[in-house]
This record gives sequence, C-alpha cells and structure tokens, in this order.
Amino acid sequence: MESIPGEGAGRPARRQILVVEDETLIALDLEIGLTDAGFSVIGPVPTVAAALALLADQRPDAAVLDVSLRGEWVTPVAETLRAMGVPFVLASAYGGAELASDAVLAGARNVGKPTMPAVLFAALKDLLDCR
Repeated sequence: MESIPGEGAGRPARRQILVVEDETLIALDLEIGLTDAGFSVIGPVPTVAAALALLADQRPDAAVLDVSLRGEWVTPVAETLRAMGVPFVLASAYGGAELASDAVLAGARNVGKPTMPAVLFAALKDLLDCR
C-alpha cells in the first residue's frame, strides 16, 4: 500500500480528507485506510447536514463521498466542495447512467463500492497532484 507523505521534518503537513459515508463499518474502514496511508481524516460524517456543518468550519484538501446518504443524495456537499475548489471522488455502487442526471456528480471519478484501497489512494493522489 503506497503512503502519502505525512508530517515531519522536510515534509508537508498531512493532507486532510473529508469522508462522507453513512454505513458505519465502511466509514471506519475508509478512515483507518486513509490514516494508515498518511492522510488526516475529517469525519467521517453520515449525513449531508453533518458534512455541510463541517465544511462551514473546515476546508479539506479533498473528499471521499458516498452518493446516497440515508436516502439523500450527496449533491449539496459536492456543490459546496466544487464552490470551495476542493476536489472529490465518489465511493459508490451507483454507475455512470445513474449519476449522469446530476451535473456535479456526473463528471466525478467513482472508485466504486466496495472500495479497493489502492484504487482510492491512486485517485486521491491524482486529485491532489493536480492542485
């Protein structure tokens, strides 16, 4: 598993990743994997309201979003992130056809669900290297 540089002498601060996921075990798995890979995790949060409240006070470097949170689509969070200039990936079982009707989600990279750690870390690295 490839690590992202963490804090330390001569290294940049750990990149902060917002995790928005309503399934507790999946959220915990994402948090552990991201932390082990050298990221700092904001959240995880299980609802759109909780994510928006966090974003009112914090600016992550990137985000991992589940699409459906307790039946509510994550669109308001994605729109807020886009307005803040924060890149995000989706971690969802929804496919391209299902996401196509939502402009802010349609073009986002979807690493799938279940999420393979190597695929997620590569997607985040791509997002963060582009900034």
